[in-house]
Amino acid sequence: MAWWHRIRRIISGGGRESASFVAALLGVLVLAGAALGQGISRTSVAVSDGLTWLGDDQRGEVVQINPVSGKPQTRLQISGPDSQLEIAQEDGRLIVLNRRTGEITVIDLATLLASGRRQAPPGASSKVLVANGMVFVVDRASGTVHTADPLTLADVGQTWEAGQPLADAVVDERGVLWLVDHGGTLRSLDWSDDEERFRERSQRQISGAGPRTVLVPHDQGVTLIGLDGGVVVRDGTGEDVSRSTDRTDAEVIAAQTAPTDLVPASVPDSSVVVLVVDGQVLRVDVGAMGCPKPGRPAVFRDKVYVPCKGSGKVIILDRGGSRGGDDVRTSGGADPELVFDDGRLFVNVPGSSTGVLVDADGATRSLTIRSPELPVKDPDRSPPPSVPPPPPPNPNEPVKPPRNPGNNGNNGPTSEVPPPPSSSTPPSGSGGSAPAAPSGVTVREKSRSASAVVVTVSWSAVSSTDPIVGYTVTGSGSFSGGSVSAQSAGTSADLSVPCTGSTFCTNGRLDVTVRASTATQAGAAGMAAFTVTAPNNPPPPQPTTTTPPPNNPPPNPPPPNPTPTTTTTTPPPPPPPPSLPSAGATVITGLSGTRTNPTRRVTMSPPADWANHNGRCEVVNKTYGFSVGIPCNATSATIEVDEGSNAIVVRAYAASGAGQVDSAARNTLFTYDECAGKPSCIPRSAPAGAGTAPMGAGGLGLLAAAFLLRIGVRREEDK
Repeated sequence: MAWWHRIRRIISGGGRESASFVAALLGVLVLAGAALGQGISRTSVAVSDGLTWLGDDQRGEVVQINPVSGKPQTRLQISGPDSQLEIAQEDGRLIVLNRRTGEITVIDLATLLASGRRQAPPGASSKVLVANGMVFVVDRASGTVHTADPLTLADVGQTWEAGQPLADAVVDERGVLWLVDHGGTLRSLDWSDDEERFRERSQRQISGAGPRTVLVPHDQGVTLIGLDGGVVVRDGTGEDVSRSTDRTDAEVIAAQTAPTDLVPASVPDSSVVVLVVDGQVLRVDVGAMGCPKPGRPAVFRDKVYVPCKGSGKVIILDRGGSRGGDDVRTSGGADPELVFDDGRLFVNVPGSSTGVLVDADGATRSLTIRSPELPVKDPDRSPPPSVPPPPPPNPNEPVKPPRNPGNNGNNGPTSEVPPPPSSSTPPSGSGGSAPAAPSGVTVREKSRSASAVVVTVSWSAVSSTDPIVGYTVTGSGSFSGGSVSAQSAGTSADLSVPCTGSTFCTNGRLDVTVRASTATQAGAAGMAAFTVTAPNNPPPPQPTTTTPPPNNPPPNPPPPNPTPTTTTTTPPPPPPPPSLPSAGATVITGLSGTRTNPTRRVTMSPPADWANHNGRCEVVNKTYGFSVGIPCNATSATIEVDEGSNAIVVRAYAASGAGQVDSAARNTLFTYDECAGKPSCIPRSAPAGAGTAPMGAGGLGLLAAAFLLRIGVRREEDK
């Protein structure tokens, strides 16, 4: 603290020396604050795990690559072989679209497990867009956009409809959705969390735009390339441009994103790459450069990289359309594709064992993409332990009856998943550790009706240093509402899955998780999957013959029996499921509150079976576990929310406590107000360097004042 005493002495000395010193000190601090503020802003924008995911279409895998070592670290089996995988990553989640099947999978990167799936139309019409914690599923053929929960991929709010097919849809860096339909109407849409629907920001008719028009997003706004009508338009950027160019009816493949002053698109059938440079349109004959069939281009470090289909290379163009560097050669596998991530450009070759990494300075080096010794992980299961040790005996554990592999006469399957490896769960012997995942999770059908299928979930008790207070059982699938859950103090629980509104009860897959909880924390999840099949209908009775066979005398009638005997016993009907309202019903009608408000006002209009339910009800934030008890006929409540997307439901419990159901979920986003109204604050979302110019200028001004004051002091001392 000697420096502080020095400051006190100088300040207490008064005069111009103290003034000059204080001005200099303040100038340095302001400049340091400006520099640190700029650094924090840039760091927050550029935060990354340093790893990149690439697709392996031939094997149906996604592979995590470490660009520093140039080697793969993780392999996930997403689908079957011969896939067409497209990958998007944001906020700790990996979203994979398989164009061949139309299946969309979201992977939680913290656990490398699939947290949700949904089905989209297979082929080229589907598109998945990710921005600001939201997922938009576009069906260009039907002209619709679905907003999906980023964790479960269940629908959120209203579906937007164009009324005709869409030519293209993209989202810019600010989260604005841009769409152009076959009629040439260009629209921009904003998603409203409070209203759970899209609101139109702008609409513009583009003469010449049509079915082959493509869009390229920027930090703000888009560039529309409509070569079918010979038009190029830049809109929403603050520097709008409209140009004409040569027409072509061939397919156009545009860059996935680009700066506003350099926008490329390929025309494979014409061996041409179109460059929109500073608002002017250039047509480059890349066939003369040995690239007769250009693929999707990408802009990297003010140069355009163009993969060449069937040629095993990537050519490089400068802003003027000339060669911008040596060709990047690839080997083996399919056609090269370009992936931009973490300030690097990856040349991925699906099916090949190697790829190419382009560093920030343009230098290239080889990557290992496929490593046969690296095990493939299944995102639907926790991997079994390499040497599964038998569990230690627990003399205090109650003896359970053996599980019946049958299905209570329903001939349904029973599913069991082995426990996750011991390395993935905290050791049960360490104080304060979370409970391990329950083992031996099984699911069997208990009963069914026209409205619901009831399954029984069983598991083995979990040992823990802290007492286990209960278990949470959750089932998810493509049924109405998306999920059901139950609480249990024992080692089994029933889940009631709704049948109405979907075909789930004839061919659905139910993914089940079981977690043990102590008084302070929840443990790892034990998992199982169960396939719900159509009920087995008995064969129709065979007609009985009442006419005796020919040439045979009729049989003698049996002697009368005054006391009829019962030869068959009809089993008693199974007990009815617990009294519960309809799962997946629309109970929540709205969520209100600003994006930065940590609470939401929930408005409800419960149907009759919910309003008259004889058990208890509560509003639950399923994402973070917040809940608040309410009367089952309540019409409003307030619930807490936390960072990101929050799924809100109303949950009803059976009066007996033996089951529960959830209403349809409503989603809302919450973002922290980092500045809390402070005018000098620079939020993390601000562009790099925002607000530093005034601070830097102020710091320089204070240093200048200190210098002038110091000169004055010296002159007085010289007199």
